[in-house]
Amino acid sequence: MIKAGLIVLFTLIIFFMPTDDQFRKWFRFIMLTFFVISFIIDLNKYRKDNG
Repeated sequence: MIKAGLIVLFTLIIFFMPTDDQFRKWFRFIMLTFFVISFIIDLNKYRKDNG
């Protein structure tokens, strides 16, 4: 649940607070990608353990 909230938060920050700095754009994209991949991995583990 926390990771899902962070994914939504980062997505909102990217859309509502855009930046012109290339480093910050890539850093935000990498953080968002990391949280999405981590969330998918955790979701698959949860489904295997409880399914």
